[in-house]
Amino acid sequence: MEKPRLSRQTSVSCLLAAAAFLCSAVVAAPAQAATSHQSGHHRHGARPARQPRRPAVAAPRTAGAVRRAGADLPAPVVLDAPGFDTCWAPSAAAMQAWHNTTGYRAVGIYIGGRNRACVGGNLTPSWVRAVANQGWSYFPVYVGLQAPCVIGKGMTRMQAAQAGAEGTAEADDAAAQARAYGLAEGSPIYFDLEAYKSTDAGCVATVLSYLNAWTIRLHADGFYSGVYGSADSGMTALATAVQSRSAFTAPDEIWIAHWDQQANTTDSSVPDQLWAGQQRIKQYVGGHVEKHGGVAIDIDSDWVDGPVARLQ
Repeated sequence: MEKPRLSRQTSVSCLLAAAAFLCSAVVAAPAQAATSHQSGHHRHGARPARQPRRPAVAAPRTAGAVRRAGADLPAPVVLDAPGFDTCWAPSAAAMQAWHNTTGYRAVGIYIGGRNRACVGGNLTPSWVRAVANQGWSYFPVYVGLQAPCVIGKGMTRMQAAQAGAEGTAEADDAAAQARAYGLAEGSPIYFDLEAYKSTDAGCVATVLSYLNAWTIRLHADGFYSGVYGSADSGMTALATAVQSRSAFTAPDEIWIAHWDQQANTTDSSVPDQLWAGQQRIKQYVGGHVEKHGGVAIDIDSDWVDGPVARLQ
């Protein structure tokens, strides 16, 4: 399993003419401890500060409708609250115990993708409905093809010549999986982009080609596009592509992986003006076990300040 590491100062200079992405801006990745979870696997890391039992957090609310890719998407439901993600969906009883005894109010659920590690278990359409009725919100995760230069081992990877087509096909599958679990249009779906070698310009070009197609197709399918990525690879590349004003369709929200133990959504890898309107999650503590209400779960800790799933 990959462990938190100090990133070195890097710049992403993307020569993407073949892929129609001309990255003229160069953004340096800040030195920081940053990593991502490996295809839904969780590792043991530093323990977070104790969660408040019942913090004063905003209830989910419906924002205004948003127009994307020529179509009006249903209004997103946004939440500002503590959350967590875990490889296997806990039982409904465990989720109720945590809802009663912690400040967590949102949970990441792994809905599909050929690199998803934990398949089956408690996650079913009836579980989604029952746990939502307890008061939980969801941020759905899809673990699809990974970067050609992904650092982790044993993952199926994107093909440079087919990245756009792959992004389109996997967005269709993600939308179908979301619907199968009872999630409605207007929900976000986060593509899980694991850490990769950000100094490989060709690899970065492939990733951006895939993510461009992913976002365009998810919009056409009626869903908001999200991307999860390490502060020193995925997030840096996204920020660079957006700031360059190249032919790149930015995701609607981002999920920053940076284990700085700061329960917020700010990070030096992404300028504050980008994804600024309740469009962020940050995974601020990596894999660790917490026990609440007599129930222990292996989790990553997140702060959610953005869209969460709508139910059918």
